[in-house]
Amino acid sequence: MTNLIFLGTGGGRFATVYQVRRTGGIYIEDKVRIHLDPGPGAVVGMSQMGLDPGKTDAILISHCHPDHYADAEVLVEGMTCCSFKKRGLLAGSRSVILGGGDYGPAVSDYHRRIAGETRALTPGDELMLDQMKVVASATSHSDHDGIGFRFETSDGTISYVSDSELKEEVVRSHRGARVLIMNVTRPIRSRVRFHMSTEDAAEMAKSIAPELAILTHFGSKLINDGVKKQERFVQEQSGIRTVAAEDFMRVAVGRRIRVHRKPADQHLSFVQS
Repeated sequence: MTNLIFLGTGGGRFATVYQVRRTGGIYIEDKVRIHLDPGPGAVVGMSQMGLDPGKTDAILISHCHPDHYADAEVLVEGMTCCSFKKRGLLAGSRSVILGGGDYGPAVSDYHRRIAGETRALTPGDELMLDQMKVVASATSHSDHDGIGFRFETSDGTISYVSDSELKEEVVRSHRGARVLIMNVTRPIRSRVRFHMSTEDAAEMAKSIAPELAILTHFGSKLINDGVKKQERFVQEQSGIRTVAAEDFMRVAVGRRIRVHRKPADQHLSFVQS
């Protein structure tokens, strides 16, 4: 069983600055524990969800924008038991780890040094975390070093597209995904460069045909336009069951995919074909 916990579903400058939605990234629990894109508020979100940063095995950062990395250094200290144990993996795009152009590095020399291992990734690079293979995927974003991730778990492939325009190479990177997580910053009829709009998400979901498409990383304009409206559009246009993520939503991926929108809510269950 692989569990996903959404510690934040907001993204972009305004949604992040004003915390229209939380921006703590996604926490993945399998045989290893991975914190993906720990933006502002990730540490607070972990505390509220009862997650121990000292048990994190890897911190992965897709690109060098603060809504994806702002809490990374604090969480590296947590992963290393406040620097007393040299353990865990810190990995991210070259811009995050080494710096490049106008960006980065996003993590200090000290924090890169205290992690058990630090790696800069480019599309196609692979990691093995216990028995899970993680593959860095292509993006088309303003940080040209940006990457997405494919998590090849025992319960199937979970893909995280990250921030990107819709390009064929991006779609190709995520074919075969059972769960497809797309960062959808802009609503219907509001496409901008370097980001995915609702129409793009529908096209990508239709092309890849996952069992479940998850929308997240919403900009303030999209939130104001209506998150459920975007969810309905993607599902209707793609024919793929679609969920717009909520802060602290949980997804359990096993034989069935169970979506717990809130702790008190009934879950939605999708059976693997």
